[in-house]
Amino acid sequence: MERILITGAMGQLGLEFIKFFSKQNVYILATDIIKPKIKLSCDFLIADATNKSNIDAIVKQNRITTIYHLVAVLSAKGEKNPFKAWQINMESFQNIIEISIKNNIKKIFWPSSIAVFGTKSNLKNVDQDPILNPETIYGISKLAGEKLINYYNKKFNLDIRSLRYPGIVSFNSKPGGGTTDYFMEMIEKLKQGENYTCFLEKNTKLPMLYIDDAILGTIKYMSMNKNKLSIKDSYNITGFSITPLELEDKLIKLGCKGKVIYKPDYRDKIAKTWPRKIKDEKAKEDWDWKVEFGIDQALNEAFK
Repeated sequence: MERILITGAMGQLGLEFIKFFSKQNVYILATDIIKPKIKLSCDFLIADATNKSNIDAIVKQNRITTIYHLVAVLSAKGEKNPFKAWQINMESFQNIIEISIKNNIKKIFWPSSIAVFGTKSNLKNVDQDPILNPETIYGISKLAGEKLINYYNKKFNLDIRSLRYPGIVSFNSKPGGGTTDYFMEMIEKLKQGENYTCFLEKNTKLPMLYIDDAILGTIKYMSMNKNKLSIKDSYNITGFSITPLELEDKLIKLGCKGKVIYKPDYRDKIAKTWPRKIKDEKAKEDWDWKVEFGIDQALNEAFK
């Protein structure tokens, strides 16, 4: 039986991975520095991923075979304390690498982000392998991780895989401090008939991905034979691109009564260095990546 460790499990992705894996014939151990607010369908331990000896002991004691390492300080939060963000993001990453090599972990998943791109990446429609010049500490840490993934794959034949997630759309868990959080926040407020103050400029377009596509796509990617994957660091994937104004218009058509006030702040400056659209042809070619949820399908889930 596959035995899976999920670090940073109380975040947006972690909770959905738990939900998926709990329906499979696998053992799941979730860890985080915060206690779950809901009853989980798996074992759970309080554990700090920057504490290498503790995580190493957990891996050994629970005979872990696969790790989903989801610990990260996201873009908006990271800019408030960049030194702490770098320490958490990179120290936890390096710990997982060392522990995986030491314990012969079969597979590791580590999410990257569209934050690795920058103003030199042709933001209108970003290729798989553009110039990467991130301008946030989050993006810099993700780019460093991507380079290290490529290195560790070659140096130690470590099977660590990564996807560049766009903004993740999920209505079952609260956003975690990212620049694309406006999407869920606006929906929640306008559904309740309340006004929403948007921190992005109304025409700032960003790529998004519905949570079901993110989870199922990741599982499919992780199931592929490593030799069939031509990208050894991180694949581009995407769902749909949208601006705050376009989202507002759709919500009004769905009967929402609240209004949006646009007051761009530092997060809009971050968003301006991120892609409008993403090319994900390599993922489609190599492992048959595809999405099921466009913007309208995603909003249907929000209004169920």
